[in-house]
Amino acid sequence: MTGVLKRAGLLMAGLALSASTLLAQTRTITGKVLEEGSRAPIAAAQLQVQGTNIGTLTRDDGAFSIVGVPSREIVLVVRRIGYPLTRITLEANRNTLEIVLKKDVLNLDQVVVTGQASGISRRNLANDVASVSGADMNKVSAQSIENAMQGKIAGAQIAQSTGAPGGGNRIRIRGISSILGSAQPLYVIDGVIVTDVSIGSGTNKVTRAAGTGISVGNQEAPVNRIADLNPNDIENVDVLKGSAAAAIYGSKASGGVIIITTKRGKAGKPRFALRMGAGTSELAYRNGSRRFQTLDDAVRVFGAGITPFYDPNRFLDYESLAYGNTPVNSDLSLSVSGGTDATKYFVSASRRNEEGIVDNTFSRKTNVRVNLDQRISKRLNLQVGNEILNNANDRGLFGNDNAGNSIAYSLTKIPSFLDLRRNADGTWPVNQFYPSNPLQTIDQFKNGENVWRNITTGRLTADLMTGERQTLQFIAFGGVDLLNQSNLIYSPPTLQFEPVDGLPGTSGNSKTTNLQRNLNLNMVHGWTPNSSFKVTSQVGTQFEDRDFNQTRASAQNLLGGLEVVTSGTVRDIDESRLRVQDFGVFAQTEALWNEKLLLTVGARADRSSNNGDPGKFFLFPKAASSYRFPNLLEGIIDEAKLRVAYGETGNQPLYGQKFTNLDLSSVGGLGAFRVGSVRAASDLRPERQREFEGGIDLNLLRNRATFAVTGFRRNISDLLITRTLAPTTGFSSETSNGAEMQVTGAEVSINAFPVQTPTFSWSSRLNWGTNRSKVTSLPVPTFLLGTPQVGAVRIEQGKSATQLIGNDTLPQSGGRVVVPVVMGDGNPLWTAGLSNEVRYKGISLYALVDQQKGGMLANGTWRHYDLGQNSRDYDEVDALGRKVGEVRRTSYLQVTRIYYQDASYIKLREVTLGWDLPQAWTAALLSGASNAKLSLSGRNLVWWTKFRGGDPEAQNFGAGNVPDAIQRNRELAAYPASRSFWLNFSVDF
Repeated sequence: MTGVLKRAGLLMAGLALSASTLLAQTRTITGKVLEEGSRAPIAAAQLQVQGTNIGTLTRDDGAFSIVGVPSREIVLVVRRIGYPLTRITLEANRNTLEIVLKKDVLNLDQVVVTGQASGISRRNLANDVASVSGADMNKVSAQSIENAMQGKIAGAQIAQSTGAPGGGNRIRIRGISSILGSAQPLYVIDGVIVTDVSIGSGTNKVTRAAGTGISVGNQEAPVNRIADLNPNDIENVDVLKGSAAAAIYGSKASGGVIIITTKRGKAGKPRFALRMGAGTSELAYRNGSRRFQTLDDAVRVFGAGITPFYDPNRFLDYESLAYGNTPVNSDLSLSVSGGTDATKYFVSASRRNEEGIVDNTFSRKTNVRVNLDQRISKRLNLQVGNEILNNANDRGLFGNDNAGNSIAYSLTKIPSFLDLRRNADGTWPVNQFYPSNPLQTIDQFKNGENVWRNITTGRLTADLMTGERQTLQFIAFGGVDLLNQSNLIYSPPTLQFEPVDGLPGTSGNSKTTNLQRNLNLNMVHGWTPNSSFKVTSQVGTQFEDRDFNQTRASAQNLLGGLEVVTSGTVRDIDESRLRVQDFGVFAQTEALWNEKLLLTVGARADRSSNNGDPGKFFLFPKAASSYRFPNLLEGIIDEAKLRVAYGETGNQPLYGQKFTNLDLSSVGGLGAFRVGSVRAASDLRPERQREFEGGIDLNLLRNRATFAVTGFRRNISDLLITRTLAPTTGFSSETSNGAEMQVTGAEVSINAFPVQTPTFSWSSRLNWGTNRSKVTSLPVPTFLLGTPQVGAVRIEQGKSATQLIGNDTLPQSGGRVVVPVVMGDGNPLWTAGLSNEVRYKGISLYALVDQQKGGMLANGTWRHYDLGQNSRDYDEVDALGRKVGEVRRTSYLQVTRIYYQDASYIKLREVTLGWDLPQAWTAALLSGASNAKLSLSGRNLVWWTKFRGGDPEAQNFGAGNVPDAIQRNRELAAYPASRSFWLNFSVDF
């Protein structure tokens, strides 16, 4: 026993001696991190000893203390968003230091996503990835994040489908990428794929815009659900435009990928940020209407029955009556962030109330977000986020209409002297010359929509191995996006148009649930054999599951005028169920030599239940390289970078395209199925996009400006098309892969900070993009999407995939013959955005101008004013003495170009005048407060265009069989565009 105790004592003495030796080999480093020029402390800067897990964050006063630092020469790495990554060599005998960081105004050291679980600094990036900061997105209050991105991304076309409250947008990145497939980009929030589904409200039952179905989404200008997000919660948005950058998302990425990073907490005491805004809006454009000079003119249009209503001295501006609401809108957001080195949090809540320029239309959006970061141990970190959203709106009754019921459609047919305003007793006059009274429709029609959504994200990082030369991390992230949407349509029997079909009163009730789940598992290995060479490799898997369930019910002839569908005697039902399961594996390696040469290779293999063979994997490789030439021409060209990239992405077949449908039928009065007329191909596979991209980036004028130019060529194969089959097959057509297309383009981005002084600064940003498409292979005869008499897209080998075809007349013996001709192209020649911001002391002025050159758009609203013989210039006379309105009305079916117009425009998209309140005032307002700002801003204030009608961006629908992937080339009776004004106040405390 004595021997055992003796040995134990010796062991304890040895451990104590070892511990004291280890303590003697470490030290504590203290100091401060300050900003260059202002000498202001930089809080929440991350400091880490290179090759180890030893590090800390700076406190609010910029001070830091790092314990356990090896007593040898080390390299200290300093990171902070908005400042360049800095490495400082610290000698073994030095334990205090002051670190001064210069603001990275050009974001050259911003980390950009290049892998599912990795990224690289923009300085070394081998792809053209556009980024928009949260601050830039919130210069002016916006309905949705897409509105906030308009004019800020080279090569991105962002068009509104409606001016209604709550938004509704369509994004196309680098031009057309499909004919029959999906064209919208993929959205990723904090590493998790989320839905941007657009769900129709069910107004088609009233408008008959496309048949008699309950809902036809592309005719109803639905909200795309990314509009649910709160722009104030966004830290940064990265847009992966090219296939080389987007290949990490494989078969879902041909339309581009938009990666949204939300704000997270920083260590320190709680910091609150309050933003309050009050605004209003007004009609941005008036079509005007005809002034009937004589009773005879009115009788020619409306018949003798108009006589008692004609008054030459009465002119009612129905656009002012219908769109004259000047609402009081509000936008309130409050967030708090803080925590310790181990636990950090960001919590926000917002409420946006937006009333429309049309009475009884609105959007009310509420968001609550919680983001938590927890260091579980030295090797284990967890990030979780949850956002609950509620979006309620009513968008009125607008858009295409074949029943004469929608508001804007009806306005085109009302003579200005006819008084349809509410009677003194509260009743509404009957419009005896058209099926509806639009003012009554505004008052009584209900188009309610309510969305509840929960987005949960999580990321777990485990440092399995850390060393000076090698690191190994396991990174798992995933999440759930649950969306529930309900739509209630109520068209009461009292509306003038309801009894027309003998079934007064229409009610519709729709319930939709969309559940999206995905999980990524990644291993990331870092190898640094020496200070000038670094290799980062990763392998991983991704699981994704999408469930979409929708039920719709409608009823007509509502007994007692009750809103519920059970009160109707004529009922209709509809149901949709969709489930898609995807699985992918990927691998990637990035090698960086001497902070100059970057080489990247990788690949992803995907399988999907949407493919003809759900078990087959499709491979999407990528490769990219860049090389930096620093100090090329000192003071003029500070640095040049050449980059080249190749990548492949896919576009999955749409759900159901691989199936041959069974249609309802009857045999001998008994219910039965019959095989549908469209046959699906058993080998249906993703469309494949192969893209080569090259470019050059320059840092100029002592890092006061950057210039980037990119050229790209996409070769898209296996495009989904429909081909006609011989009648002997028993089918009319077949959906299959087969066509090919090429898209070429170029993009330019310039960021400049010509003046940067303590009292005055000027920054300027320019982006420009162009692209052209050509169908290079078409295994079926040339075909039309649409009809020439109102404009069609012709898919033809060797021609643009967005060429527009319309009727025209050519001379021939004995008269003229109507033939289809090329009118132009729906795709613009180029788009551009230019922003400037000047700041003098506490005063700032910001403006963004957005421009589009070319493109064509059918002005359907103008056409219907002419069809109603009610357009403002109808009575003007041409050189031959004919009324111009009459000429247009009687010849447009033979000359389609009449209503197709150049969609070029220059738009003053955003303007903000801001004032930073003096700090003394701010402190007096609230103890501990800072960064108080008062601003006056406006959106879509004015535009210059030859397009006659409302907004040339308002492409609210296409022909019934023109897929959205090709284009929406028509404007008709859309909710009109408005200009908005906001007074904002923000403060931190």
